[in-house]
Amino acid sequence: MEDLKKMSLKELEDLCGDIRSEIIEVVCKNGGHLGPNLGVVELSTALHYVYNSPVDKIVWDVGHQSYVHKMLTGRRDRFHTIRKRGGLGPFTDPNESIHDQFISGHAGSALSVSAGLAAANPDKNVAVVIGDASFANGTTLEALNDINGKLKNLTIIINDNEMSIGENVGAISGILNKVINSSFYLKLRKDLRYVLSRYNLTKPIVKPTERVEQSLRSIVTPGGFFNILGYDYIGPIDGHNLEKLIKILEENSKERTRVIHIKTKKGMGYDPAEADPESFHGIGPFDKNTGETIGKSQIYSDVFGAKMEEIFAADEKTVALSSGMIKGTGLKNVWKKYPERVHDTGMTEGHTVTFAAALAKEGLKPYVAIYSTFLQRAYSHLIHDVAILKLPVRFILDRAGVVADDGKTHQGIFDIAYLLTIPDIDIAAPTSKEEFSKILDMSLDIKKPLAVRIPKDTPLDYEFPAYEYGKWNKVSDGSRYMIIACGAMFAEIMKIKDKLDEKIDAAIVSAAWIRPFDKEFINREFPKYEKVLILEDGIEKSGFGTEILEYVNDSDIDTKIIRKGIRQMFLPHGKRSELLNDENLTGESLLEDILTKVLGK
Repeated sequence: MEDLKKMSLKELEDLCGDIRSEIIEVVCKNGGHLGPNLGVVELSTALHYVYNSPVDKIVWDVGHQSYVHKMLTGRRDRFHTIRKRGGLGPFTDPNESIHDQFISGHAGSALSVSAGLAAANPDKNVAVVIGDASFANGTTLEALNDINGKLKNLTIIINDNEMSIGENVGAISGILNKVINSSFYLKLRKDLRYVLSRYNLTKPIVKPTERVEQSLRSIVTPGGFFNILGYDYIGPIDGHNLEKLIKILEENSKERTRVIHIKTKKGMGYDPAEADPESFHGIGPFDKNTGETIGKSQIYSDVFGAKMEEIFAADEKTVALSSGMIKGTGLKNVWKKYPERVHDTGMTEGHTVTFAAALAKEGLKPYVAIYSTFLQRAYSHLIHDVAILKLPVRFILDRAGVVADDGKTHQGIFDIAYLLTIPDIDIAAPTSKEEFSKILDMSLDIKKPLAVRIPKDTPLDYEFPAYEYGKWNKVSDGSRYMIIACGAMFAEIMKIKDKLDEKIDAAIVSAAWIRPFDKEFINREFPKYEKVLILEDGIEKSGFGTEILEYVNDSDIDTKIIRKGIRQMFLPHGKRSELLNDENLTGESLLEDILTKVLGK
């Protein structure tokens, strides 16, 4: 840090080049958020050149653009471990470094965090970097309204790269990107002068006319937007001009909260990422020379996208919504074919859910494709706007269960537990590619909300004899024990089935339905077995196993129920297989744990 402050401008620019090359080199092997980080190399360097972290506070919204920040704060020698098990985390985390002011991962929280830091430390500088797309987030707008320019030690930096994860949408993003072209002013001037000349008022009112024109301009430009709210606005400026960034950061009158609007290019310095910033926002390992992804296989999101194309073609009442994740949830091709029926609402999960509720009320068939971790942010909307009215909104919870690489903030392990607290929402967790397709078919005619959980994983190819709403499938017999595998856990149990059959006499059941669960099956089959083991890839406490246990106890069924899911904890980052193995939910660890829990060995 001190060495950085001693560098000349030329040395700083050379450092930026070295950092950019190192990020490309590491991310092509580990995967990660390439585009966002290449876009903020100069900004990150300027911030740490001007500010004295951690005494001064630097906060990153979302945190997926914090790689350079990590490298400049004593972690460069470990940067090659980023997103790896036991290595650097993908986002900022105070447990990793004192330079990381807050946990990050979800958009919109950084301005509220920064307001708190600035209010608590009035003699310290606080800088917050927020992507332009985050300004559509309700929490950001609430904070912007509350701060109202009052925190003189706070600098808000808008990183305007015209991209969030996909292309930005919405009016607020439009304000930031608006270009006032000459035709606008020519028409304005022409219309004003026509009115004035019509009433012989041209000469006495020339100055007022100019003031009207200037006022209109101030309203429709970003500066006007922030000035009205009480902020000092600077920009837009070139976010890759290191010298200018340093100069502007150093010039602070501290009269009001500053907003510095910078323009950057996502993927700057790496041609494939500049050409396709959406794909390189977050990417797996890739060939550095070509930009081609290595070892990409079909995942549940791809199955969903292909199936939605069929459904859209067959039923014109179907619509889809996604909170800034059209490509990530598999809807890109559907959106291209049916742009008027696919709504990208930006990073506004609460709005998305309520919007979908109203669409359902009016007779449309909405599918909300959303990452499980992000639906948490709309919990109140689920209850108030969807469940109470029993509106048939279909939620496709992508990245449900154990999620690789992105760590604590992005795990989808809580959805079963929190959805089970809400009346009148059905919950499905398909156990195979074919079953997922059948559930989507059945979802067209639902009369109440439905949540369908899908992992970020390659779906199992497995055909069942029958598919019925709310029914389970028994795939093998056993005389003493039974294993109920929910959702993605069915694929894990099938991987070890041969070894399991050698060790234990257990029936195996595929359970795609969490609510309604198959009460008829339980009443008929459970009394035949000494023990029933319930497997799930969600938090064990208050999860699927707990739901079954309560029903069995209330029904006086004399069968011992054993629950097995995720421990009460926040899962770290790592490969999905590693995280499952830590929880004894895959391979040999699963086999041994089953034998221990069921046989007592």
